[in-house]
Amino acid sequence: MADLKVTALTSLAAATAREDILHIIDDPSGTPINKKETVGDFFNSLTSPVTLADTAVTLTEATHAGRIVIFPDVSADRIYTLPTPKAGMLFRFVGPTGLAAADGHDITLSAGSGNSIFFKGQVVHHDTNQTGQTSAVVHSDQDSNETLKIDTPEAVDLLCVGVSTTVWQISGFVASVTAPAFAD
Repeated sequence: MADLKVTALTSLAAATAREDILHIIDDPSGTPINKKETVGDFFNSLTSPVTLADTAVTLTEATHAGRIVIFPDVSADRIYTLPTPKAGMLFRFVGPTGLAAADGHDITLSAGSGNSIFFKGQVVHHDTNQTGQTSAVVHSDQDSNETLKIDTPEAVDLLCVGVSTTVWQISGFVASVTAPAFAD
């Protein structure tokens, strides 16, 4: 098989296995070096979870997209800002991690500013109030809500999928005493 172009090689298609080897060019814009990696290691490195810092964070496609993003047990109200969406870009948010019980701090998920990038969709709120414990769907306005405020979260599992360069489709659930709220 010497001297074949990559496009002339036979495709494995559905027979691809985690132990198969990929050809990787490391640092193509700097000093390119040919390396190998298994399909399994490739996917593991691209999908390993990322725990956010207990500070305001602007997420990036390179560091956070396609991964499970874990909210920390925040020590103050925090804003986590998504990058400009692309069709198919996704983020799954879970957490908060290390939480013994809900405390007095909130998380805001921001799609941007100026209402030019916004959320479409809805989340299920499970009320953890010891007397109520009901569930209800909370809807975005579908055309301008750029933030989702989660008051004193006890459990979160949200999926944000880029639909276009202006829309994040959001779904999932929030468990807390106060219903999450979409806003402009």
